[in-house]
This record gives sequence, C-alpha cells and structure tokens, in this order.
Amino acid sequence: MTFKDMLSMSISNLWRRKLRTFLTVLGVLIGTASIVAMLSIALGMKAMIIEQYQSEGAVNEITVTEGYSETKSADTLKLTESNIKNFTDMEHVTSVQPVLQLDLNMSQGKYSGYATLYGVPKSQLKEKKLASGSLPDSTSSNRLDVIMGNTVITNFYNQNDFEGSSYYSTGKLPNVDFSKPSMKYTVYNENAVAPEPGVTPDTSGSGDATAEPQNTVDDTVDYSQVALSVKVAGVIEGGPDEYSMGSDYAYVDIDQLKAYLKKNFKRDQMPGQVKNSKGQPFKEWVYNSVTIKVDDSDNVDMVMQTINDLGFSAQSNKELIESAQKTVQIIELVLGAIGMIAFLVAAIGIANTMMMSTYERTKEIGVMKVLGCDMRDIRRLFLSEAGFIGFLGGAAGLLFTMLLSFIGNSVFRQYMAQDLMGAADAKISVIPWWLMLAAIVFATLMGMVAGFFPANRAMRLSPLAAIRNE
Repeated sequence: MTFKDMLSMSISNLWRRKLRTFLTVLGVLIGTASIVAMLSIALGMKAMIIEQYQSEGAVNEITVTEGYSETKSADTLKLTESNIKNFTDMEHVTSVQPVLQLDLNMSQGKYSGYATLYGVPKSQLKEKKLASGSLPDSTSSNRLDVIMGNTVITNFYNQNDFEGSSYYSTGKLPNVDFSKPSMKYTVYNENAVAPEPGVTPDTSGSGDATAEPQNTVDDTVDYSQVALSVKVAGVIEGGPDEYSMGSDYAYVDIDQLKAYLKKNFKRDQMPGQVKNSKGQPFKEWVYNSVTIKVDDSDNVDMVMQTINDLGFSAQSNKELIESAQKTVQIIELVLGAIGMIAFLVAAIGIANTMMMSTYERTKEIGVMKVLGCDMRDIRRLFLSEAGFIGFLGGAAGLLFTMLLSFIGNSVFRQYMAQDLMGAADAKISVIPWWLMLAAIVFATLMGMVAGFFPANRAMRLSPLAAIRNE
C-alpha cells in the first residue's frame, strides 16, 4: 500500500464520521492552542525583559563603581584616573568610559524640576536620537551644552502644590520650555563654602574701623546650591511615558563639564568631587562610575572577576538577563505544564476515537487481512488516521493562537505597554517559527502515539473472527 493510497483511505474513513472527527480535532485544537498560548506568553515576557535590560546597556558592558575592602584604604578604591588606567590595560577590554554626574535642579516660573547631569564621552552623545534640536558641538568652558532626556519634563511640579501638580497625578505636562533663558539651573555642592564674615569699612575718613566683624552671610540663602550656565541643545526622541535607563538624564560632554568645573570652581570647592580621608581634595578627577566594554560577552564574567579582585564593584546586564531568563524558564515550565494537561485530554480523545473505529470496522479489517494485506499496512492505516487528526488539530490550534496573539498584542500595546516599558512595539505574546513548527509536529506525533494501541489491536485481530463479526 503506497503512502498516497494510505492517505486517501485515511481521509475517506475520517470523512465518513465527520461529527466524531470534528469533535476530536476540536479537542486537539484546544490542547494545541493551550500549549502554544502559554509558551508564547512566557516567550513574550522573556523578550520584554531582555529588551528592557538591553536598553539599559549592552550585554558586553560592565558598570564599575567604587568598592570596599577590609585590606585596602577607601582612598585607593576611588574611581580616579590612575585606577581607570588599570582597567584599560586589562585583557579583553576594548574601551573604558568614565562617567561624572551631578544632581541638577531646575526652575522656571512657578515650576521646579530635577534631573541627573550625566557627563559622558562625546561619542555617546552622537549615538542619541533627538526629537528636537541638535547635538551640541560647542567646547566652550563658559557654559554647558546639554541634551535633555525625553522624560525629564515629567519631573517638574508646581512649587506651591507638589503632590497635586505632578504629571503623574494630573496627566498634564507642566508648562516649561528648556529653550527659554528664564530656565535656571543649579547643582548641589557639598563642598561649597559660605562667605566669611567681614569687617565694616571706615567711611567717615577718621581711620577708625569697627572693631567687631559684621556678619555678611545671608541666612536665607542656601549656599550649597550653585548656579550653572546651561544651554539645552536638544531633547532625546521619545514621549514622556517612554521611560528607559537614562531617559531622565541631562547629558553633557564630560570634557566640557570638567573644563567648566575647573574654570569656575576651586579644587577643594568643586561640585561632585569627594575628598580623601584627610579632608583634602584628590589631585585627580574622581568619577562616579566607569562603563567598560568587553570584546565578547563570553569574557564578561572573567573581566568582572578581575575587577572585583581589585576591590571595586562590577555589575553587568548579562548577570541580570541570565537571572531573569532563569525565572522565565520556571514560568515557561509551569505554563507549558498547564497547557500539556489540556493536550493530554485531547490525546485521550484521539485514542478513544480510534478505539471505537477499530470496533466499528472489524469486518473491514478482516476482509483486508483475508485479501492478503500486510499486517503492518493495517497498523500504518490507523496510525495515519490518528496522525492526521493530530495534524488538523495542531494546524487549526496554531492558527487560532496566532489570531489570539495578534489581538492580545494590539490590546497590550494600546493600553499597557507604555506604562510598563514605554515600547510602541512591545508584545505580550511571541510565536517564533520554531514554536509554530514544533506545535504541528508535536500534535501529529501525539496523535500517532495516542492511536498506537488501537492500531496494534487492529493489526492483531483474528481474520476469521473479524469476518464473522457483524
């Protein structure tokens, strides 16, 4: 019996019992849809988590911050330029980018806001996509040319009504404009020193100055808030709800930032620069963090271990992604197990249908045996019918799940994605090609497995007993 003849007979036998076949296929459809839907949700969660972490830095990047050691002094574990050079000399390290950051406060009219002033190399600024303005090209030390993150504007609030005027409570953006010169910028400077009390000068011409110095310090002024000269060159692309790592930063060229600070502040009164254990400023720049790029993600762990051995703290998104993937794998197993239960019920339905078919077609089986049909062909015939039921149910279940996935993703993007991760193309359900193929193959194989026992019964049935059966 050729494969074509076997397929034709299988379809003909199933078509004669249309209702039973339909109900059995429906069971397989539900089982397949359950498994694919559950796994697609787990894959969607996995994709969103990975995308979120990757938006905060590539998997071959390491973020280094100052460390702690019981055997080394705190001064030696600061991120000074000398220590950064040690990172540059490490094997597999392709680039080392220091970061200098300050807490930036802003005010315009009745509104106040805040952001992190983030000093990075100019090469990073060139990677930013802007919604308005242009990349800063100035190297002037008289002002700072910054690029505002797309969510910085949501950090503004009415000074007279902090809770009731925020964007997250009203849903309305504050009426501020970064391009206007009325915007004032200050940074907190813990190294700032208030003016010292002076002596009142002699204005009478008698040459007798006041013996007691007069306090010229204004107690109403916060001398730790230092004004900066800032020009906003552009705003990063994205809406106010599209939050990502750094979306609430104000980016500035780190070389321009250092030149500005060096020109406008004394070394011991410079914002953001810590002092050593003796209370004296470091002779070198001290950075808040360092971003290290490694030539391959497989070498990230080795480089991180080397950095940790030096006493510094190293962290990579690779660690976070791997941890998240392990969590998602557990979710995949749980959801897959739930879907498998529904599919096992469908497999029992296939076995029941095929067993009933052997009882109803006993005489037909006997005639086939008397005419000399190969026993294995009889088994193959019933296995092909069971497999065809599984194939039809698997294909229909896959199409049904794809439709549900499309609807679910559309609803998710419209109502939930912006709140969760700010991605316009976010998907709660992902069905890759391998899952499509696996669903159909698995359903077909499970159908054949479920029909194996009925097929064996049909093959072993006595020809004489089968012919006598009515």
